[in-house]
Amino acid sequence: MLEMYLPYYALLVAAVLITGETLVVIRTNKYWPLSLDDYLACGLLIYSALTLEQLLSQLLMLLTWGFMAGNLYAMLFTRMDPDGGSRERLAALAIMLGLSLLGAVATVTVLLN
Repeated sequence: MLEMYLPYYALLVAAVLITGETLVVIRTNKYWPLSLDDYLACGLLIYSALTLEQLLSQLLMLLTWGFMAGNLYAMLFTRMDPDGGSRERLAALAIMLGLSLLGAVATVTVLLN
């Protein structure tokens, strides 16, 4: 059952991240190469969602969720640093971190079934 919904979930998260990252790059002075890792992760999520029936794609999706969670964790807590954190977009980062962890758990469940 989860195998049916996980690809849609991954595509939705990828679309949200692509849209959000693009808006940040356009609206702020963020140096655009700093967004390449997010676009790469979204591309891998999209690819693995479209080919989820393959074991390699399931492993790639799990790896991508882990990569995203690591990046989001670092960004969230760097911005929360009391000695110089910018406190920008904390809620969005926390939500995306939660979504990536949920995606990782769902992918592990699919792998174990």
